[in-house]
Amino acid sequence: MNKKTAILVVLAAAVAAAQLAHSGSAQQDRKQDRPLRHDAAAIVKLVAVRVLGPDDRPVTGLRKEDFALTEDGQPKTITEFEVHALTEAGMTVTPGLPPAGEAAVLSSGAMNRKLFFFLDQQASDRDGKDKAKAAALRFLETQVRPGDQIAVIGWYAMAGFYIREYLTSDLDRIRRAINGVTEAPPSSGEPIPMPADDVDLGVAYSGAIRNLEETLAEKSSAISVTPTGGGGRSLGLAPGTAAFQRFDFIPRLSEIAEVFKTIPGHKSLILFTARNMGTEAERLGRLFGAAGTAVYAVNTQDWKAGPFGTKSKYIWTDHSLQGLSAASGGKYFADINDAAGIARDVQDLTGHYYVLGYYMQDSWEGTYHKIRVEVARPGARVLVQDGFADSKPFDRMSDFEKEVQLLDLLWSDQPASGLAPLAVDPLVFFWGKTARACLLSRLEVGAKAGPTGAPVEIFALLRDGAGAALVSRKWDVDLARYQGQSIWPYLTSPVAAGLCELRLVVRDLKTGESSVGRARFEVAAVQEEGIVLSSPLLFEAGPGALFLKLPTRPEKTTKGKQAAGEPSIKGLYRLIPKEGRPVVGEISPGTRRLLAITPLELRPHLPGDTPIWAVEAKLVSLLDGGETPLEVEVREHMKYEGGPDVLAADLVLPDVAPGRYDLVITVEDVGTDRRAAVRKTLILR
Repeated sequence: MNKKTAILVVLAAAVAAAQLAHSGSAQQDRKQDRPLRHDAAAIVKLVAVRVLGPDDRPVTGLRKEDFALTEDGQPKTITEFEVHALTEAGMTVTPGLPPAGEAAVLSSGAMNRKLFFFLDQQASDRDGKDKAKAAALRFLETQVRPGDQIAVIGWYAMAGFYIREYLTSDLDRIRRAINGVTEAPPSSGEPIPMPADDVDLGVAYSGAIRNLEETLAEKSSAISVTPTGGGGRSLGLAPGTAAFQRFDFIPRLSEIAEVFKTIPGHKSLILFTARNMGTEAERLGRLFGAAGTAVYAVNTQDWKAGPFGTKSKYIWTDHSLQGLSAASGGKYFADINDAAGIARDVQDLTGHYYVLGYYMQDSWEGTYHKIRVEVARPGARVLVQDGFADSKPFDRMSDFEKEVQLLDLLWSDQPASGLAPLAVDPLVFFWGKTARACLLSRLEVGAKAGPTGAPVEIFALLRDGAGAALVSRKWDVDLARYQGQSIWPYLTSPVAAGLCELRLVVRDLKTGESSVGRARFEVAAVQEEGIVLSSPLLFEAGPGALFLKLPTRPEKTTKGKQAAGEPSIKGLYRLIPKEGRPVVGEISPGTRRLLAITPLELRPHLPGDTPIWAVEAKLVSLLDGGETPLEVEVREHMKYEGGPDVLAADLVLPDVAPGRYDLVITVEDVGTDRRAAVRKTLILR
């Protein structure tokens, strides 16, 4: 795997927590091909343009007639023109909204300001790190406006590049990301491949997958010394060490600039670092400028020196970060203590730009087109992305381009790629003092809205409320054997109390057609007393389910004994019927009966204690809060040694209006009057 693909792997898969590798199945031909046809079409290409005056401040008041645009040296007629100006209420756009149709879709990326906070954890001391966080939070609290999209990325001393949060308008997530950038220490664990599951139809890991801890354990040596042909010695830096990352930083930052070329719209990189990039600084700045990204570099080194001291001169006027910023069209900030001034200046410099639109022909050949923009204003400097590439069929994309698409699918709140929705049911299961998520999905293989019966890649990214990756995995699955069937892939993972978020992607290895599922769910704290209910697993009438377990951690052996991996869904919900179709989100039209499998524990459980369970259920409309009681009949109650009891109950659904409802199941121990309830959101058609 080349370095450019490697950086995209990290970008797309997790917070430096997994390495993805395409297996040999990526080269297999599909057994059932869909025609790969892409017709050339005229679309509106939108280009974000910044214009700076001799004072390096934004030039305002320009009109469409002031601009001239060429593509590959050929003049183009500017048909669309917008002025984007930031106000307290958010970004204002004049003279009007983008045109309707496909052009309106394309313009959505250019409408928003995109700000990337880059926190360099290797080249900043402790005070510098703390002040960088404070400055980033100051900008977040005082300058971010509705519609802005923010990302938190950076560099760890050991693991290298990381993503804490990708482009999102959810400021709470950004706050948690900024406050949670501390690098975890290396683990001493050893990576061992996961065998196929012996309960469900297990899917083996792709060969190069590792946990972050295991990857760091593999890279424990810092420097290796090897003899050279001339009798001397050369130093080889081991990947995954601080010494290696120091030399690897500039190549990786160059690749990030290449990634930014694929992101539409007005982009800014706010770089917090004290790193001296030497003669490479201006080259890096030009790369980011060609990607339409201005770099605002903030020096995190706080050297207190007199106005005529060498260090003061170096920090204020001679630092390489100044050349980096200037070459990109940004600005250098020498004083990390001036958080208010930094926030104010970055706001002024990023809060005004123009969007030009012209008609172009997308040939689907992947051809790169150079863009040049000139403005009729003496002394003005135009900052615009160097160019763009035509679309191309997925099977002709490079690994780099495929990983860029994956980055968008997994991380972006508003993916640019066309995709189909993927239903996900987040089940929370309590067992003793632990909680785990059992994340169940559904694939209708070969259906109009589902994946084809072909080799696919499945990617999962499960994060906790602080943005840390709990699961970051890829699996290769050949769906040819399931053509025309419904299957229920799932994965399980331990979770802690709080908010969790899952992003699941299924991507056809040949066509790139993708389905994306997303779920945010709350995990309650583990109770010490009372009735503890896990999420119910629901079934409607239909054939027996075909579950597909996606293993989330390697099994390990100790002295010849094999430890158990994550439990299967059949090991958690033990009363799964031989006949019945699991409900994932939406209930099939006309369904009037459901089977609810609900694990439960009575705490503390005393010897000889035999509870008598009574079960109630109701639907609560998420539209108006109206409640509809359901008829309930307990079908079975099973007790298990070393695990929760399991209740199976039939629920009769009344004739209610289609819509979204919360199903509320309440369980009571009749002898003690203890009660507990659990909620699950359903869609009724």
